[in-house]
Amino acid sequence: MKNQTEIELKFLVPRAARAKVLAEVSRGAAPPERTSLAAMYLDTDDRRLAEAGLAWRLRREGRQWVQTLKGPGAKPLERFEHEVMRPDATHDAMQHAGTLPGNRLVAVLGEASSEGVELGVRFRTEVRRTVRRIRTRAAVVEIAFDEGRLLAADSTQRILEIEFELFSGSTTALLALAERWRKRFGLIYDPRSKAERGDLLAQGVPYAPLRKAVRPQYSRRAGALEAFGVVIDECLEHITRSAIGIIDGDANLQVEQVHQLRVGIRRLRSALRGFRAWVTAPPADLVDRLRELFTTLGKSRESDVLGSGVATELAKVGAPPLALPADRTAPDPAEVLGAGETQRTLLDWMAWRAGLADEADARRDALTSGQETAAVDRPTQPTEKLGAGHDAPGFHRLAERRLRRWHRRIVADWTAFDELDEAGLHALRKRIKRQRYAVEFFAAALRARQTGRYLNALAAAQNRMGELNDLFVARAQYQALVLSDPAAWFALGWLAARIAEVRALAKLELAGLAKVDPPSR
Repeated sequence: MKNQTEIELKFLVPRAARAKVLAEVSRGAAPPERTSLAAMYLDTDDRRLAEAGLAWRLRREGRQWVQTLKGPGAKPLERFEHEVMRPDATHDAMQHAGTLPGNRLVAVLGEASSEGVELGVRFRTEVRRTVRRIRTRAAVVEIAFDEGRLLAADSTQRILEIEFELFSGSTTALLALAERWRKRFGLIYDPRSKAERGDLLAQGVPYAPLRKAVRPQYSRRAGALEAFGVVIDECLEHITRSAIGIIDGDANLQVEQVHQLRVGIRRLRSALRGFRAWVTAPPADLVDRLRELFTTLGKSRESDVLGSGVATELAKVGAPPLALPADRTAPDPAEVLGAGETQRTLLDWMAWRAGLADEADARRDALTSGQETAAVDRPTQPTEKLGAGHDAPGFHRLAERRLRRWHRRIVADWTAFDELDEAGLHALRKRIKRQRYAVEFFAAALRARQTGRYLNALAAAQNRMGELNDLFVARAQYQALVLSDPAAWFALGWLAARIAEVRALAKLELAGLAKVDPPSR
């Protein structure tokens, strides 16, 4: 029986690099381990296990059958894993009883059985695995190269991936080793498991689905550092899943995938602002690289505003079509996300997150032993030093205070709304977004009814300010077309009238927001 948590990273292997990766995995002092693996993944037709975050499989490994249950882990990159040997291809959920995911499995299957919902094989995998174990100064890592296929109903999907699993040592060392291999072979980080890909394929979805933001959930007893970790995990999930959706997803969803990735980056940066001075900040270079990625992908967003958003509205009012200059072609998002620099940035963020988890463990141990952790950064405000809010009451108090201060700034901008120029309106829009994200990040520590009312007011103001911003972007782009295409004057006239209209509507939404107090603890 094997009962543990596994920490691993998985990467897609470019077809052009397949032979080189296989050769490197096969190299070493000891002969590599090669195994044929055939697995059956079990679930109900209505996906109750997948919905519960569980993956349950029976796998033939040579002549042996192994039953494995996987579920969410408590730390970044961590997953629960419980394995038991089976005499044949029969399954037995009670073999996992006594573990939290195992008890959940038994409960879900019991409920399904009572409702007449049957369990069956949802999909299968057939893989040829080559394994090599590497020892570094700080870790022992097992590298597994998998080549094969996923099978669900009449659909098949190729598997060509490599996994790095930590057997002992630090997560940071695991990430460092994976980065060296990524750089050498052009690997693409993939946050999806085989179970997740197979579940989608069984639903007739061969691509990574659109990933939208999810409100972080943590205990009301959490302090600032614990809450921050949950928030960062959600932001990185949003970013990395949007990235793989762009690289290995449906081309028809690319525009929205790019939008969601930029939302994820914006939310992460807002999280750093929201928790600033209470927790250790990431290196400035790491933040700068993410900002550069946001800007690069923004060129695709601007192209979309001109090419489909405002242009569609103009066509409805009879505007003549405009020819776009060839040099306005936006960069290919898939190439941007698959580039080595971007992939390195994603892994560096994950490495920083792993260090943050180590810091949280150290602080928890220190608090348990009655010691205090030393500040490792200079506080930005005398009343909010690093480590402030380590307990729940302190964190709740700081969060409420910050929201109220930022709300006052928004109200001040609303008061001076008629005097704000385009740059001022853009800054106000960013403040509203930051406030909305901060409320979502702090929601678990705030009163639910107040939070919902305030978020509704923020969303209404943000949407109207976003519409106004799109009009400004379109106006600047159409102004650049005036000399080459006089028809742009029609668009500029319509835009001027529409900007005035939307600006008035935005002021009304802001007036409504100003009347709603930010939520309290």
